Amino acid sequence: MDDKLLEVNAKLLENLLKENKITDLAAFDKDFLVNYTYDAISLEGKNKMTFENVKKLIEHKAVIGYSEREVKEVLNHVDAYKALIELTRKNNELTEEDIKDLHAIIQKDIVVGGVYRNVNVQIPGATHQPPSYIKVYVRMKRMFDDLAISNLDLFGQGLFIHANLAKIHPFLDGNGRVGRLALNFYLIKAGLIPISIPLKYRSEYFEKLDYFKNEKDILPLENFIKKLLNERYVELIEKLEI
Repeated sequence: MDDKLLEVNAKLLENLLKENKITDLAAFDKDFLVNYTYDAISLEGKNKMTFENVKKLIEHKAVIGYSEREVKEVLNHVDAYKALIELTRKNNELTEEDIKDLHAIIQKDIVVGGVYRNVNVQIPGATHQPPSYIKVYVRMKRMFDDLAISNLDLFGQGLFIHANLAKIHPFLDGNGRVGRLALNFYLIKAGLIPISIPLKYRSEYFEKLDYFKNEKDILPLENFIKKLLNERYVELIEKLEI
């Protein structure tokens, strides 16, 4: 992936925002939270709420025709993203407790969140299976220890946590949502923009994650995330250039 293109797009958007006197990207790009939440709850294929109803629920806090769990997954993800934005304003890095806290918000009033799984899990169709629950605490500690001694930049740190959370699968449910929140924390801290994983890229996304899990090679996932970043920059640039 051409890093230069990403740098150029990031700078162009920065200049356009200044020219248009836009200081709050979230206020300008109101559609992102809806898109991000819809993609987040739909990627695993369990929540069947339509995009239109996700938008309606976020805007009006009410929607009919869906289970209580489906509704709470939407509203909880919105709250988790807002909590993440607050974390970016206060902290320079995510801690293990931050990860647990975000998970607790995602699972609020659904199941007990913020605690690691105490059973083994099998992911249907996956070529790599998560470690035994007995190893989860050690693997999570090792992940943060390894990150602390790495020379990774902020983008690399987000990618590292995102990929390793998917591999460790520390929680019974909600690992993907937490991992993508963690990635966005570091993208924002790096001066980039948050991204979502559109449903059209679902297969490619999980393919890149599985490749990392099996081959310990994060480059394909890195290139995929950079592709999404460039696409999102172009989308925002085009909105401002109209």
